Amino acid sequence: MAETALYTISLTTDFEEWSRYNVFMMGSCRDVDGTSSDFVHLISKGSTDGNSFAPSTAAHRHLQLATPECAAFDLYIYVVANTLPSSRIIGQCPPFEVQLRICANGNEVYAKPHTVNQWGGATIYIEFPRK
Repeated sequence: MAETALYTISLTTDFEEWSRYNVFMMGSCRDVDGTSSDFVHLISKGSTDGNSFAPSTAAHRHLQLATPECAAFDLYIYVVANTLPSSRIIGQCPPFEVQLRICANGNEVYAKPHTVNQWGGATIYIEFPRK
């Protein structure tokens, strides 16, 4: 029988232009039989006017999503650019990192940086437990 846990998913960054991005986090939870048991999600919007470079709020720089007790989950994170980078020269807009951290019952079980393209954003998929 598979163990169950309460999972906490954290996504953080210190990227100066993070306010240009909208972030969508979604998790599909499964019970010990592998049956879908719940769905959790979070939406965090950065700049809403399409061309603002206002600093990100602390809440937008550190996003956290918690699951109910489950045996496994599929996590989808979409980082979507809402405005253009500060420079229109591709070489001046290198990818940046976000830190993804997953805890099960308070114990860290996954911690890894993920790269985000300033122009195209990112799609991150994690199946947990990892196979």
